Amino acid sequence: MTTQSRPPETTPAPRQAQIVVFCQRPGPLDPLLDWLAEKGAKVVHFPMRRLPLEWFDSYGDSHDVALVDADFLGDEGAMIDFGMRLRRFSPGMPIIMATKRVTQSDYSTERMAICDVTLRMPIARGDLLEALSIALENHAHWLESRHGSRRLETAPPTTV
Repeated sequence: MTTQSRPPETTPAPRQAQIVVFCQRPGPLDPLLDWLAEKGAKVVHFPMRRLPLEWFDSYGDSHDVALVDADFLGDEGAMIDFGMRLRRFSPGMPIIMATKRVTQSDYSTERMAICDVTLRMPIARGDLLEALSIALENHAHWLESRHGSRRLETAPPTTV
């Protein structure tokens, strides 16, 4: 008996996912964003390179994941700064960076200070789905390592 895998075009996207996308439109992520919206994900596009701090206060925790067109941000330093800013102000939100500047996608935790997954553009639908899943796992690892490194203070013993 042989099993057939489902072609990437029919692979379901995460339904009702709240995805905030930092990119320029029209741009290289447009086909993927349209596809995610067709599959039921709520995609919010934010075109600004520099976000006002009020955005993080109002919306940072209302999204399940951030997808960032890192090439839109500028050079590598701008990408790092933006990722660290997202981490600082929205620590509960997994981050996927998309760029043409890397030779291959990176699903490891090597870059966890700035993102949970780095994808090489152009991005196939199946690669994006895999990245969404792995980003959640990597983000949980980042949160655990971040909170695990803090020492818990114990109360001094009481004497009777």
